[in-house]
Amino acid sequence: MRSSFASHIMRAQKIGIIGASGWLGCHLSAALIANGYEVVGFSRSLRDDSEMAWRQWNGEGEIDLTGLDAVVNLAGEAIDQRWTKERKVAFRKSRVDLTENLVKSLAVSEVKVLLNASATGFYGDRGNEELPETAEVGQGYLAELCRDWEESTNGAEGIRVCHLRTGVVLGAGGRAWEKMAKIFKLGIGGRLGSGKQWMPWIHLDDEIRGIIHCLENDLSGPVNLVAPESVTNADFTKAVGRVLKRPTVLPAPAFMLKLVLGEFAEEGLLASTRAVPEKLLQSGFQFLHSEIESALKECAGR
Repeated sequence: MRSSFASHIMRAQKIGIIGASGWLGCHLSAALIANGYEVVGFSRSLRDDSEMAWRQWNGEGEIDLTGLDAVVNLAGEAIDQRWTKERKVAFRKSRVDLTENLVKSLAVSEVKVLLNASATGFYGDRGNEELPETAEVGQGYLAELCRDWEESTNGAEGIRVCHLRTGVVLGAGGRAWEKMAKIFKLGIGGRLGSGKQWMPWIHLDDEIRGIIHCLENDLSGPVNLVAPESVTNADFTKAVGRVLKRPTVLPAPAFMLKLVLGEFAEEGLLASTRAVPEKLLQSGFQFLHSEIESALKECAGR
């Protein structure tokens, strides 16, 4: 049975995905096509794909939204790297500036729904505090960037807008899992800093299903795309070690992480963000991977 979004538009539902060529975008595109949607991907260069159409857009100026019923914007320069002055410019340009340009084109389109990427970094370092979508913005560079990213959709009047506040997405082939698996397989994986910080995470399957759930249901505003089982970095580290059958006895000292990775270490790796998926659960969403160890086993093909 189709939900409210599906019931009030024509049978052929056309969804535009900005960032469709990325890891997450590819999986989302495939899932939407499998569910009967028509998908249009946006890329800097034209691509050839028998299953979906492509349109060219570099994030600047107008974007061709002709015929689209909804847009999912997944664009954003990878944040898990040292935050140099040049990279901060790229972070903002690929998030805030790109979304502002998108919203200008939405104003003269027939698009009814915008699902715009965001991140749990919005909440900042909050210790043990549980953080539903109603929690206020935190402090620091990343929280301010996420706040500005979400506020860049303010001009999308008359359109249902969701801000997809995503945690660390775990899945085979994904940036986060592949980086961690490589380190742990070498036997040098360990907790980060004290390990007491809470890590917001979600399995790829639930990330994709959660996005489609937001698309097909009457959800708006921020939505936390995180698993219902919160874990600390120490517990996460132990779970990875058990799944990969590797020792986890070499902790990475906080001072060393800050020395090597700067602000990213302090606000990303060492920050404690206990986000909870209140809106998803209240709207009836059921997670496939709610426990961290079973999710990691799927990532590792076990």
